[in-house]
Amino acid sequence: MKKLIPALVCIALLAAACGLSKGSAQMVITAADEALKPVRAEASKYVPEQLAPLETVLNDARASFAKGDYKGALAAAKDIPLKARDLVTAIEARKAELPKIWDGLAAEMPKLIASTKDAVAKAKGVDKAALATAKADVDKMPAAWVTAAEAFKSGDLAGAVSQAMDLKGKAADILTSIGANPQTAGK
Repeated sequence: MKKLIPALVCIALLAAACGLSKGSAQMVITAADEALKPVRAEASKYVPEQLAPLETVLNDARASFAKGDYKGALAAAKDIPLKARDLVTAIEARKAELPKIWDGLAAEMPKLIASTKDAVAKAKGVDKAALATAKADVDKMPAAWVTAAEAFKSGDLAGAVSQAMDLKGKAADILTSIGANPQTAGK
């Protein structure tokens, strides 16, 4: 994958230098797509926020090409192979940081779940429907945490961290719904 991307960068730059013909635009779009192909799956898992704009630019290039705007298509797609190489670096960095993030969440989440449950149990003056919803939601938190831990144990660090972060957000939502301060939860 790391060897293919520099070759695709060269193809894209060569095609861009050769002119604004339909063939050059098609070559650059193909090179861009081929540069993204080997990193798409991991990028969507580890750095989706960085992949999405590249996919949008590639789709815009295809749309420009379909409209006969070869100059626009070429301009849009020519940098994608270089940016695909940057995605590889971002993926590796994210993979390296996920265990540290997980360790922090693993230490924090049991306390957060317990303090959220405690806050719901002690809530006073809260609308009955909101309190009932909060109680139901807080009762689901331990199972959600187990699911995240199982994802971690199975090797899905990205999924585990994502689930734990969702759970953390859910705790904040529960606390807000009962008028408690989410900033003090789990401390």
